[in-house]
Amino acid sequence: MNNSFTGLRKNVGNRACRALISELMAVREQVVLRAEMNEASGWDDPLNHWLAGELGRVRESAAVLTTAKSMVDQATLNAKRRAEASDETNSLLDRYNSGNPITADDILMPNAVDTPNELPFDFSGADPNIPQVYDRKNAAMVAFVHELDRTVTEITKLDCQGSGHTIPDTQAAIVIAYLDSMYTLLQIKGGQQNRREIAQGTRTTQATANDVVGPEIADVAAKP
Repeated sequence: MNNSFTGLRKNVGNRACRALISELMAVREQVVLRAEMNEASGWDDPLNHWLAGELGRVRESAAVLTTAKSMVDQATLNAKRRAEASDETNSLLDRYNSGNPITADDILMPNAVDTPNELPFDFSGADPNIPQVYDRKNAAMVAFVHELDRTVTEITKLDCQGSGHTIPDTQAAIVIAYLDSMYTLLQIKGGQQNRREIAQGTRTTQATANDVVGPEIADVAAKP
């Protein structure tokens, strides 16, 4: 059976990529531990609302961490950053509200070659908090998790993944496209209105010997 993180690169030096991956993995951990993963009928409105909100937050993070190609030449940009650094009236809030709060990629920064770049997650399926979900019953939720896993994998393969603090806009568009796919799944498969009616959804393999009376137990019970 394939691993849904196949192709993932474990060493990612770009801070923005690592931040987005951490946010997505936090969402994944909550989803895979839900009881709804083993319910064929889908999931309810509160969970769907929460998932949509979390995807929205990841989208907001992606926007903040995205940088567009500057039309200003490097010498002018250097002079601007030096002026900002000595401006005592220019607060961190002002810089955040400027629309370009992360400026580390605009200037020559210290080499981060010694910084540990390996992602702090076990993607092999051995970690019970990051399991593979091929055997789960909820097909729509499995599809959502697999799309999330593919998003994480593709983030690790972006051209900018090796270094830097931001993601170029052309590559951030790839991330946003995957988020769009996950959000669409929530709209067409999630929530109470999209739940299916299933009279008996529990699989025999989901029950234990103590849960179900088998033929041999029934025979014993029938004897006087």
